[in-house]
Amino acid sequence: MKYLKKAVCLLLAALTLAACFGCGSGGNDQDERPIDMAALRQAMLDVDTTLPEMVVKSSEDEDAKDNFFFLSSIDYGKVEEYFYAFAEAGTAEEIAVVKLKSKSDAAAMMDSLHDHVKSRQGTFEEYDPEQVPLTEGAVITREGRYVVLIVSKKNGLVQNTFQSFFQEG
Repeated sequence: MKYLKKAVCLLLAALTLAACFGCGSGGNDQDERPIDMAALRQAMLDVDTTLPEMVVKSSEDEDAKDNFFFLSSIDYGKVEEYFYAFAEAGTAEEIAVVKLKSKSDAAAMMDSLHDHVKSRQGTFEEYDPEQVPLTEGAVITREGRYVVLIVSKKNGLVQNTFQSFFQEG
């Protein structure tokens, strides 16, 4: 009888551990609703009619890893998918969305984007000071594993479009 109680206790402990692992944050990364990055990119770029001609780089490009380096210093191995649109004429406008493999890397990605914006501000202070206010109004936010950078005259409108993709509907 003594061994039966121990066996039952061990079995209950194992089941409890299995239940805890099943509810961990790792599962949450995979449970979020899938977002069509191409549709998100198009919607975000279309909503701000003041954007100049934009060049778009993405994780679908052959040189995706090299292009990502211009946006962020985070390890590219942590990135599942991204797009980065920037003004062809070299002005401050840019919009980027990075889907990370794990939402636990979102804070590091946001820090990296803040560093990117500071670097751009320094560049514009030197060669085009009129662009600095646009970079000062940059929006960096996140939804789960998705981190966004928005530098445009209509940041709020672009941000609302981004967030609308994550609402239940």
